[in-house]
Amino acid sequence: MMKISNFEDTGLTKVESWIKDNNISNLDIDTLKEVLKTINISFVAEGINRVQSTLLCELKDSYVQQSQRYVTMGDDSYSFLELSSNDDRKARELSDRAFELYEKMSELKAGNFKGRPKKEHYKYGIPIEDARYILPLSTKTNISIAMTGNKLCKLFTLLYDTRYFELFKGFRAEFIKYLPDALVKLLEDKHNINNGSLINNLYKDDMNRISTANNMVLLSYFDNLELKVGLGAITSTSAVTPSKKLESWGEEATDKAKGLVQRVLGYGHESIAEQARTTFGMMCSMVTYHQQIRHRLSENHREDLTNLILDIKREVVIPPSIKKSDFCQKYLDLVNEFKEFRLYILKKYGEEQALSFILNCDQIKLIISTNARIDNTMLAERICINAQWEIRKLSTKKLRVLRGLSDVLYENSLPSCIYGKCKEGKLTCGKQLEMREKFLS
Repeated sequence: MMKISNFEDTGLTKVESWIKDNNISNLDIDTLKEVLKTINISFVAEGINRVQSTLLCELKDSYVQQSQRYVTMGDDSYSFLELSSNDDRKARELSDRAFELYEKMSELKAGNFKGRPKKEHYKYGIPIEDARYILPLSTKTNISIAMTGNKLCKLFTLLYDTRYFELFKGFRAEFIKYLPDALVKLLEDKHNINNGSLINNLYKDDMNRISTANNMVLLSYFDNLELKVGLGAITSTSAVTPSKKLESWGEEATDKAKGLVQRVLGYGHESIAEQARTTFGMMCSMVTYHQQIRHRLSENHREDLTNLILDIKREVVIPPSIKKSDFCQKYLDLVNEFKEFRLYILKKYGEEQALSFILNCDQIKLIISTNARIDNTMLAERICINAQWEIRKLSTKKLRVLRGLSDVLYENSLPSCIYGKCKEGKLTCGKQLEMREKFLS
């Protein structure tokens, strides 16, 4: 049973009084957001499943989610919408088998281990982070959320989205208990839904360029990133207009801009790097998709989740530790059973009921827009050997492409150990020399 706990706000009572004192029954969305933007809200959603948590995390609030390493098998470990008795029985049987395989693959060797187990502590060499790829999105989780009040507008859009209306029925009923009735009435009127088919048509060609074989593809970028950033620096630091400076540089413009960028970034003025923007297409597992939206820094557009169900031939991600184990065929056989079952559920009941049977190993396509400053932050964390293997592999691939556009702008898109001391402390991998040889040679 899901519930909302530890709800706290700063300012909702004041907003409620303001609505009542001014006899407000309708309010345009921009005014409502302005009124709510300095309000702070915090709560924990307990016992929701990972379909719900994924959709909530896409709202880009500040959240902390329960790690899947704490998943334990049992009747209360997963949830999905109501099905017929026969279909419910099959859903539970599949889910139970996924949990059983998850627990078997990640079984520990005999003995007591302090802290987080290392790969050598696992009986079959499959860490729990890899075993979780077989878990369905019906798996329950807890998520702690802190947000500004204006984010309520986006949250209510999600809660009243017809595609997920039943999925969030319990959450919606619980959550609105904590909000003033007058505010709920205003928010319920502000949930316009995007035209999904029209948006998908815009992104169709870009999505078609993304595939398992081409899972990190550069879609677009400013023609000369260093010149763009250099002109940004000039705008800030010179009385001469950028166009005049560009004219005076003449044919040396690119070299002059590069030198300027290197110098200003060297001073620690990283904001100029925000002038350089790129857009990539990425294909990854649902595990890594969660890693992507966790940062909240990039702008992302993903394909419809229904595509993962309809594209029954789409490859899934098999972690290397599982691929070379005796569990690989059992893993693939179970994946195929889930694919057939959820397609059946989709056709019989609709999208909402089928989403819970998407697996962590299913691959999703998304388009990512970032600037160089964001990439420096995100890639420095993800290329670390302690990062999850799939996101590390994709991030390294992205870095290679970005450095082809500019070695100066992406010089610091690397873990701290490359140029200095490892920040992982006791969890350091101890491979500083290997990392330096890989990225500095």
